[in-house]
Amino acid sequence: MAHRAMPAAQSAMTPSQQLNERFATIYTAYLPRITALVGRNIYNTEDKHLTDDLTAEAFTQVWLHLHKCEATTDAQTYGWVATIARRTVAQHFRTKKNTMEQAADLGDWQYANRPMDQAAGYYTPSATGFRTATLAGNGDSDPDMTEALRRVRAGGGK
Repeated sequence: MAHRAMPAAQSAMTPSQQLNERFATIYTAYLPRITALVGRNIYNTEDKHLTDDLTAEAFTQVWLHLHKCEATTDAQTYGWVATIARRTVAQHFRTKKNTMEQAADLGDWQYANRPMDQAAGYYTPSATGFRTATLAGNGDSDPDMTEALRRVRAGGGK
């Protein structure tokens, strides 16, 4: 790992090159273990694509935050990477829980896909197939509104 003494060829590298080398070492050393850890944490190891996606996301976070890693041993480095992987899985399911689709039809299930009783008089089927409510009386929805509209049109709203 990068915490061990570096050869003279590596000491001439820039800090960003050293971080890239350290990440490559971490990635090759821990990829199988982190993939297995993520697979166990999603409780469905048969979903290989989700396991691969979450492992890739975890290693992306490792790469982004590698400059903050203060691990000095291999065990500490693995623990740090495993913690990031577990948090990545938890964040995925936390986000999924809050964005899961909900059914838009909140009606009672026992009336689904059944024709309405026409004898009850609640609707009148139209030629288009839409169900419309019947209006009581002469079909005027609100006589006060009709009067208000007549006054607006005639006298400018007074």
